[in-house]
Amino acid sequence: MRKTYKIVDENGFHARPANDLVMAANRFLDTEIFAEVRNRKATLHSILGVLSLHVQFGDQFTIIANGEQEVEATRALEEAIFNLKIGELME
Repeated sequence: MRKTYKIVDENGFHARPANDLVMAANRFLDTEIFAEVRNRKATLHSILGVLSLHVQFGDQFTIIANGEQEVEATRALEEAIFNLKIGELME
């Protein structure tokens, strides 16, 4: 399952949103969850992986989830993105 968001936070991702996304992803350890930004890919199960993407304002941030709970994981991550007000779903 894939979903793409446009990053609307002027600061992009810093430690707090990265941590919140990792915490949401880690509720689904049986599901592979990756983020892709500017042709770079990292696991969402690792804060260092998320921070290594250097997500900036205006970036397209794609979540890729594969596994038993991919739908639930994607929903949880989307909820975190919306609650943090860092991204909007792209159509």
